[in-house]
Amino acid sequence: MSKIANIRVDVAASDAAYYAYAPHDSVILPMAPDKLQKVIDKMTYFGRHDYAIEDIRTSGKFDKLHFAEDEHVDLRALNAMAECVKRNPDLDYDAVRDYCDNFDVPVDPLMVGNVIMQADDMPFCGYSVAVDSEAPLPSDLWRAYGLTLLDQASEELESCVNDNRLSPASKASLLNIGELLGNVPAEALGARMAAGGDVCLGHSGYFDRNSNEVDLMKFDLNELEQAAFEGDRDFAADRIVVYAEDREAADLGLNISLPLTLPMDAAELEGALKDIAEMEGVDAGELVMCDYELHGRFREYSWHDFGSDDPIVDMNRFAQVVVNNPELSVGELFCYNDDHEIYDIDAIIESAEKMIASQGAPDGDLCLDNLAEAKGDEAEMVNEGIGTIGAGALAGGER
Repeated sequence: MSKIANIRVDVAASDAAYYAYAPHDSVILPMAPDKLQKVIDKMTYFGRHDYAIEDIRTSGKFDKLHFAEDEHVDLRALNAMAECVKRNPDLDYDAVRDYCDNFDVPVDPLMVGNVIMQADDMPFCGYSVAVDSEAPLPSDLWRAYGLTLLDQASEELESCVNDNRLSPASKASLLNIGELLGNVPAEALGARMAAGGDVCLGHSGYFDRNSNEVDLMKFDLNELEQAAFEGDRDFAADRIVVYAEDREAADLGLNISLPLTLPMDAAELEGALKDIAEMEGVDAGELVMCDYELHGRFREYSWHDFGSDDPIVDMNRFAQVVVNNPELSVGELFCYNDDHEIYDIDAIIESAEKMIASQGAPDGDLCLDNLAEAKGDEAEMVNEGIGTIGAGALAGGER
């Protein structure tokens, strides 16, 4: 088993105007997130400038992985991915790499880290024989796959032969089939079975293309750090992560926001907003949502751009309505609201509540036309104001 090793990164402030005096540093990943943040603060003058990756050198298990190594790589994501590898030293990283390559996983370290943390969910089965070559030919993979299929068939036959419910004649027939399997050319079998496209052959095993794929957005950046460094993977499937920031700082483009995972208890949210406001030295009323991420069922609402003018407390109300009503189809809610130009967060919540109530009606009809009529004027006003609201619109999931 190869050693875990590390990732060595050379980083510097990227602004040309400051290049002559720009601080440079070299870090070994993984490292504690708070220590890495100090490096980032130093490189960026506490968020006033950008940083750029000058060089990335990998060793050990990291050499097996394919991930972005350009100047724009997110250091935090790279660090979290590195910790994922350190925390899971016994994984088959050939399989992880092959999965990422064959299932169109972006080279973003955040996505690769998500695959590592969910490696048990990969539709993967290892070969029963080793592939000796580091750069195997298709024929090598066909042979390994064919031998694996033959071994699996032999195991099934042996299990049947040992079944006391079968007659001696039936067992004899199965034993004859087992002898015939020994004459099947493994390479030809593997090539024939792989030709249908239902499997993808990798270096150490094969993937079932008909099975569910890994959720590449199960962990956002903060959650991946938490899962990797603290071992905490207990995240709600349906959630909205909002990033709260002082309005003035958000307008200046400073990235000093703090994440909040919704829904949460109203009193708990109020306390969290007060804590953030105290840290930033502003009034809680000055905090706005500068970015957000939608997870689970909320992704069905991803075509709608929530804006910085949408209060965080109202986003929490929306999250509570969806999470507390698992029978609510968020996709149908979005389609209805979009068709009827219902964009205001209060109207979205009211529409959701009406849809939930109508689902309990005897005829099961989602009759929301009355709501649309009641909201007609309001929707028209929202439509007319899109020119001004658009300035505060956020593209969710960009973080």
